[in-house]
Amino acid sequence: MGAGFGGFGLIFMLLGVVVMALVVFAILRLLTGSNRPGPTDREDRRALSILEKRFANGEIDEAEYNERRRILEGRDRS
Repeated sequence: MGAGFGGFGLIFMLLGVVVMALVVFAILRLLTGSNRPGPTDREDRRALSILEKRFANGEIDEAEYNERRRILEGRDRS
């Protein structure tokens, strides 16, 4: 009687939409580089800001400040 795919047409159409959405998502993720691990620049600046405040408030001495700053600035920024 009918010359269609029945319910399979709808299933394959939805599957195609899902596959296209996943492809677009993967491309955007690769282009924006949001898949890199590690701290962001904002987190690095925040850590240094906290360290500077602690030093200014006298919570840590100059040697500890310099050591921690060296560690924070030496982090791999890949």
